[in-house]
Formats: sequence, C-alpha cells, structure tokens
Amino acid sequence: MGKLFLGTFLMVISMGKALFAQQTNVAEKVQLSWRASPNYNGDDNLDLILVIRNVSTTNLDLNRWDLWFNAMYPVIDKKTEKYTFSNQRGNLFRLEFSGQILEPNDSLGTVYTTKYAISNISTVPNGFYFQDKNNSKLYYAVENVLYMPIILSATQENSFNAALYARNEKLNKRTATPMIFPTPKSIKTGKGSYEVPATLHCFVSPDLHIGFEFLNRVPAIKGIDLISSKEEEAQFVIKKVKDMHKEGYKLSVSKEGIHIEVSSEAGAQYALQSLISLLSPAMYFSSEALHIPYIQVEDEPRYAYRGFMMDIARNFKDKATILKYLDLMAWYKLNVFHFHFIDDEGWRIEIPSLPELTAVGAVRSPLFKDGKSLQPGYGSGGSHDTTKFLSKGDFIEILRYAHDRNIIVVPEIETPGHARAAIKAMQARYERFMALGQQVEAEKYLLYDPEDRSEYNSVQHFGDNVINPALPSTYTFLEKVIDEFVAMYREAGVPFRKISIGGDEVPDGVWTKSPQIDALMRKEGMKSTHEVWPYYIQRVNEICAAKGVDMAGWEEIGMVNKGQGMVVNPALPNKSNIQVDVWNNVIGGGQEDLAYRLANAGYQTVLISASNMYFDMMWNTNFMEPGLKWATYADLFHSYSLLPEDFFANIDTYYSGEKLGKKAFNNRVRLTEKGKANFLGIKGGLWAETVLTEEQMDYLVFPRFFALAERAWSSKRKYEDESKFNLKLIEEDYRSFIHKVGIDELAKIKGVVKFRLPGVGLKENSGVLFANVEYPGFSIYYTTDGTLPTLKSARYEEGKPVSYKKGQTLAFAVVDTEGRVGQVSYFKK
Repeated sequence: MGKLFLGTFLMVISMGKALFAQQTNVAEKVQLSWRASPNYNGDDNLDLILVIRNVSTTNLDLNRWDLWFNAMYPVIDKKTEKYTFSNQRGNLFRLEFSGQILEPNDSLGTVYTTKYAISNISTVPNGFYFQDKNNSKLYYAVENVLYMPIILSATQENSFNAALYARNEKLNKRTATPMIFPTPKSIKTGKGSYEVPATLHCFVSPDLHIGFEFLNRVPAIKGIDLISSKEEEAQFVIKKVKDMHKEGYKLSVSKEGIHIEVSSEAGAQYALQSLISLLSPAMYFSSEALHIPYIQVEDEPRYAYRGFMMDIARNFKDKATILKYLDLMAWYKLNVFHFHFIDDEGWRIEIPSLPELTAVGAVRSPLFKDGKSLQPGYGSGGSHDTTKFLSKGDFIEILRYAHDRNIIVVPEIETPGHARAAIKAMQARYERFMALGQQVEAEKYLLYDPEDRSEYNSVQHFGDNVINPALPSTYTFLEKVIDEFVAMYREAGVPFRKISIGGDEVPDGVWTKSPQIDALMRKEGMKSTHEVWPYYIQRVNEICAAKGVDMAGWEEIGMVNKGQGMVVNPALPNKSNIQVDVWNNVIGGGQEDLAYRLANAGYQTVLISASNMYFDMMWNTNFMEPGLKWATYADLFHSYSLLPEDFFANIDTYYSGEKLGKKAFNNRVRLTEKGKANFLGIKGGLWAETVLTEEQMDYLVFPRFFALAERAWSSKRKYEDESKFNLKLIEEDYRSFIHKVGIDELAKIKGVVKFRLPGVGLKENSGVLFANVEYPGFSIYYTTDGTLPTLKSARYEEGKPVSYKKGQTLAFAVVDTEGRVGQVSYFKK
C-alpha cells in the first residue's frame, strides 16, 4: 500500500447516516460505499470503487439521475456501457448512468481512477448529490455514505506504531514545566509565592486604556473583587513608563503584590497573559485562593509581525468561530490576523454596493449553470446556502474585537488569480444590467475579456479564474472594493493600515489570446505577456497608496518572469513599502531560500512556511489523520523545528529534507544582515479545502498553533545558527515546550478548543506491549478485543506492559476527561 497508512483496523466508517425508513427521494433510496480496488497499490494502480446500492423497497431508475461529487484529486474521464465519469473543472465531477435500473437491495459497482494516490480520509470523495437530468432544479444531497479505509498489513501497522513509540520516547522525556509561555526573554524566580486576596486593590495608569476584562476568562479570577485604588496603596499595579519596547513589559510578583510596567496597552495585555500563564490548570480553574510564585520577568517579542491566516473562502466559518480565534491569538501574543475570505470558491464578505459578490459569489449550488451561483466544491455538494458570508456589521464587529485585543486585521482580496468568485459575480452583474439595456453600467466592474480565448489550468483546476489586467473596469472594481473597506474600518474606528491583494498562482497561458491584453501591450510597448504582471502589480500598488493603505501580497508580487520562470524583481518601485508573504519553501521545490532572497532585495518579508506552519498539512502518514500532504507531513516537533532566519540549519531533520541531505542546499541564498532588517516576522495559516467544521479546524490548528506562538515571540536560540546547530539542544527545548503545552495550556483551553489529542506509540518486547504518548498530560486507555477504547476501558499505567496473545487485536488511544478519543493505535500479531 505504499505510504498510505491505516490508523484503525475498523473496516468501515460511516461519514453520514443510514436513511432506511420512509424513503421519499432518490438520495434516501441509495447507500453509497467507497473503497480502493483490490489491485490498488498507491503507485501504478490507482483504481477506486464507488458502489451505488438501492436500499429501498422499490426499483430505482438511475438513468433519470446524474450523481455529482467533489474529489480533492482529479478524477480521470472514463466511459463504459453502464456509466461515465467526467471532470467538470474545479474539484467537481459527474457520474452518468446508462440503462441502469436497480431492484431493491441491488447495486452497481463503478470503478474510477484519480490522478494522484489517495492520501487519507480528507482526500476521499464527498459532497455527493443526485440531480435530475431533465429538471436541474430537482436535486438531493446523499447523506448515507460509507467509506472503507485503505488498509496496511498488521506488520506495517505495528512498524508504524513502533516508530512512533521510539519518536515519543526520544522527544517526550520528563522535564521541568516552564512557568510562562511563550518563553519570555528573561525570567528569574524567587522563593515563595504571593497569595492573592479576595479583595485586590488595583492601580492602572490613567493614560493606559485597559481594564481587567482580559482576566475574566480565568475561572479562578472571577471570584476576586478588583477595587480601584491609589498606586501606593495598590497590590496590583499596571504602570506606564517610558523607554520600553512598545510591546514589551516587566512583571514582578513579590510579597508586596503584582507590579507591571509597560509603555502601551499591548504590553499590558501580554503581561497579563504571562501572569495567567503562571497559573497551573489547578489554580486556573480553582475557586480557592491563588498563590502566584515570586518572579521577575523582562520580556518583549522577537518579531513585530506575529500572524495567523484563516481561510473562510473554501469552507465558510462564522463570526463566532472567528472571534474565538482572535481570543486565542490574543492569549498567545499573536498580533496580525490575515483574513482570507475571497478565493475561487467563495466571496465571503458583504460589499453593499456590489451585492452580486455575495448573492452569487458566496453561494455554491447544484444550480450553478444558471450563472447565479458557483459550482459545488470541497464537500458543499447538494447545499444551496445563501447565508455563508460575513455581513458588513459582522466585519465591523470583528475589526473592533481584534483592535481591542491589539490585533491588526489584514483583509485579502485575491487578485488577479484565485478570483473566480469575483469574476462570476461581476459577470452576473453585467448580465443583469445588459438585460436592462444599461451597457455602460454593465461594463463598469467587468473583470474578464469576453473575447479572451486563452487556455490555462489553475492549481485548483479552473480555466476561468484570472482577472484581466488590461480592462479599466478591473481597476475601477478594485478601487470600489478598497473604498468599501476604508469605509468599514472608519465606521469601526480602527486604523486601516494594510491590505493584501493576493497575487499568487497565476497559471501559465493566461492573457495569451486576449485582444484587450494585446492592445495594452502595444500601448505600453511590451514584448511579452510576462510584462503584464509587474504592470498590474504597480497599478494596484498605486491604488493602495492613493487610499493611504500599504500593500501586501503573496511572494509573486515581488517577482517577475523574464522567460525562464519567476525570479525576484529588483526593479519594482517602492518595494520597501511592499510586504511579501512567502509560503513557498517546500523542501526539494527549489525555492527554499525565496523568503531570504526577497528580504535581501529590500522587500518587507513575512515567512508563512508551508514546510512548518501550514496547519492543513497532515500530522503524519496515518490514513485517519486529516489534511493534505503536498508540502510536507508536520507533527508538533516538525512545526516547532522552524528556525525562521536560518531555515537550512536543520533542513536535513525534516521529513522531506532528510532525503536530500544538507549538501543539496549549499547553493541556496542565506539571509544577510541587511535582509534581517526587512524580515518582519512569521505567521501560520490554515487553508480550508478539507475543513468543513469548526471542530475540524481546531483539530488541525492545535496544538501546532503553540509552535507558531513560541517561534514568533520568544528570543532567538543559540542553535539557530547553521554553523553551530545542535539537534540535542532543540530537542531539549522541545521537551520543555511540550510539557508546558500538554500539561498546562491544552488543559486551559479544553472548554474552548477541540484540539488534537496525542497519538499513541506501541513497542513490543518479549510478548508484552509498552505504550507512550506524543505529548504529556493525557491518559491512555486500551481494549484487548479491538473495540474502540473509552473511559470505561482499562487504563494503561506508564511502564507497566500489557500482555497479548497471538491473533489478538489490542487497541490503544488517548481518551480525555470528556470522552473524546484520539487516533487509535492497533496491535496484532
């Protein structure tokens, strides 16, 4: 089975619910089941089987219906006498039937092939719906779908778990739990602790606009009566001082009480967060008196830019989820929210003057062929939900909420690529006004050249998702949208400092057969369509500057193609005011040094490492782990191992880097001293192709989010030097890190975040099994009959082996106090 791995011996998992009673439509009469073919090997045979079974009591005429579905990897067109699979672009596919009438309990097995091997549970097909061939308005979502995981042999399963055990044993050793997270710049501990009285007299400098609401999330503090008093009488002081880093703080806890010095509200917030971090979970949730250890802390962030990017375009997340993540950012000292709400598959923000952007661009529907919605994608299937966008009021509330937590919101308008939702929305607007005979108004915001015959295929498999830079209406549209954002920020009372214009993944072949582009090139004296790119970037930059907003974008905005691929563009005007967000450091891709090249060239650079901080990547090769794997596999140690300014120091310790060896990167560019001045910081991000729910988001982001917080805030370590790198030192730091995260921080957020529970490693030794976990703070439960462990199962005691008998299947998993079960590790021999 190659590298595909099963995290369970359970043969069938249900991703829906069986609907056997009172079947009223075709979807309720059908059960779908998916599995790999017997000859599937993940290499030269990628055949998959989809079975359609009639579970009703009457005949089912499939000839009347088409079965549509989404698939992460392209399905190859195939035609047989009984059925036909066809690619509908994007990640939408259609299965048509010929001469197929299924009697009760009869089934039709179809075989299809994908372009790439199925990686895991996130890459199986989903979003199934039936649609009437003759009446497209008649469609039904299929909820009864069964999936059979791709299974490895017991020997391979045992080998995986043994390797995990060895990794856990190496990285999860007993150590002291750090007092504060993220790690402060300087910390000195004393003997003793301060008992916080039931009535606490507090003083805050009058010119610090901060209250103590930030502390209210801590159950233990809610019982304390905070009384305002004079500074000399206060037991809790937050004092504003001069000559301190704008986000820095000094925190002192002594017998006199708690004393904080800051120069800003942000510094005060971070000091309070450190104070909370001092509390163990027992103190955090306790209703009894708090005892805070004596301590002296001097702290400031390593980077001015500490960010998190959330994608709600591919799969929408509501305002409540966004506000939750803003809280989490504030709790762990991140300060930039990169808000990705526009892409090919959705425009998720209301622009009142252009209602089609959400009326069309925020709706995915089986009725997409009428031009009033987008095609289904990423599991949306038979849905026609018109509410999956943020209203203007929602966005203003988000801006204020973030501002109150010292977080800057940077909205992203994806252009010119990844713009299908905008293009289709403005096409619908064009057709509406043309029907009214208003051609000038119709063309005012048009984003595509109707005469363009260019052929291309984007990364997400669209051929109509790139805005045309030759159209004056393109820039009219961008000005209108930016003006609307300016107005929303103004209404929120929040400074509008920066906007991202996207700029990534414009595919080859665009603009090559557009009359409008041809005319632009003649006018501007361009010799190649490659020159259209820097022209567009400069035009948009001028618009942003005129609006008083700095421009950010993905790395390509600082690059140019001179005929041999994209390279850094040293000639772009005002590049010192342009922020480039660099994701492409995929090991083996040849761009591992791109962030450094751009910073060295003078661009303000932020690293969002796909190799470490893309939280939608799979944790490991377990088939049951969600996410994608195109950049890497990234467990917590892998994410923690990012050395932002010295990526090559430990590149050979990464999953893919070890295959190439450190010598393979000798000719890559390193960050210069000049470049360091342009290196603003780092961020992590979550792309939402595989993330349908908030709980799935929580699972993928946490606990890897903590690695981001640590690397963004804490000081540079001694081992962050290619000439002095020491793997043992980073492993020692990691052990302390996971003890703070596993024992303290995850316990504190468990009521808010459905984080990933640690996996269990298994080691066989002389007829018995030993088990361990990836990070501490959790208990292992097991069964000896292969059933799913629960809190009622036997609890594994550390160091005490479990006996097994030949042929017996044992199942081990972490089960938390709420009964949530982590990934299951099975052993059979």
